Amino acid sequence: MDNVEKLGQELAQVFFRIEERRNHWHSFTRDLTINTLKEVSTRFPMFDWVVDINEAWQNMESVYIMFNYSPSGIVEKNSNAVIQKMKKGGLLSFSQSRNGQIVTWVAYPFIDGITQDGPKNATLDTVEPEEVDKAYVLRFVEKFLEEMIGWENDSREEIGFMKKHR
Repeated sequence: MDNVEKLGQELAQVFFRIEERRNHWHSFTRDLTINTLKEVSTRFPMFDWVVDINEAWQNMESVYIMFNYSPSGIVEKNSNAVIQKMKKGGLLSFSQSRNGQIVTWVAYPFIDGITQDGPKNATLDTVEPEEVDKAYVLRFVEKFLEEMIGWENDSREEIGFMKKHR
C-alpha cells in the first residue's frame, strides 16, 4: 500500500506541474512568442508571411509564423486549362503539448498536386514554457529559415514528370 500512496502523490505532482505549465503559457509564453514573431514579420516584410494563434483547442494552442500560399512557378497546361500550381506552407509553430510543454516544430512547404505525399512536419525541440524567451524564439526562426532554404534547394525530391511517369 505504501507504493500506491507514493505513486498517487507522484501523479498529483504531475497534474500540478501540467497546470503550472499551462498557466505560464497563458500568462507569459504565448504573448512573448507572438510578439517576437510579429517583430520578425514586420522587420522582414519582403516575405509574404503571417503570424497567428491557433486556438481551436484550449490548452493545446499554438503560435505560428507561416508563409502565405504563393505561385510555385510550375504551370500545368493541357487542352482544357492552364493551372498555376500553388506552393503551400512553410510554417514554424510553438505549440502546447497535452502536458503543457512547448513543442517547436516546422511544416515544410508542398506544391499542391506535385509534391509527393503532401506536407511533411518535423519536431525541432520540446521544452518547458519557462525556457521560451526571445532568444529561444529567434533561434528557431533562424532554424526555420535554414530549413526553408534547404527545402527550396533540395533537388532529390521526385516531382512532375518523373514521379508520374515511372
